[in-house]
Amino acid sequence: MTDIPNFAPGCFGSALAFQPDNTVCQACPFNSQCQPLHEQNLAALRQRFGIQPTRRGPKLKPAVSPTDDPTSMVLPVKVRRLIEKLDISDLRITEKIKQGINPFEGKSPFMQVACHLLMRLGRPLPRPLLAQAFVQKLGWQKNTADAHARMAFQALAHIGVIVDTEAGAVLKENL
Repeated sequence: MTDIPNFAPGCFGSALAFQPDNTVCQACPFNSQCQPLHEQNLAALRQRFGIQPTRRGPKLKPAVSPTDDPTSMVLPVKVRRLIEKLDISDLRITEKIKQGINPFEGKSPFMQVACHLLMRLGRPLPRPLLAQAFVQKLGWQKNTADAHARMAFQALAHIGVIVDTEAGAVLKENL
């Protein structure tokens, strides 16, 4: 049996815990001593239970780094897709809202309802009220309406059209 160095972590030499590509294992000061013991213990377990080593497939692509796409940390996928659609469209959202025109007229029903209420309500628009408007105007189920209200708020806040306050969403004054 190999002597375990003082202060080695509990995973030291484990047949299952050690992973050479893992950043924790790479940073561990016991890495060089742990790897040979891990391989020895893994081989012993395989022999004991008659397990043949398998060939590992290609490595998976690493996830997108949050520094490459900062929105990936804070915005759900559906909201990011909506924002991408808004970015490539020629809706001129802020310009039209300044002119009192709903930029989503005839385009996106739920965004049309959201902008209509934001422009006409005259007070902050709470998310539950927007969801209720989706239920009444679009005939949606409550859970669908709630999800789309959240998505509308996140997208409009992200593109700089609204400020989401405790009282509800309000159009930015300096559009």
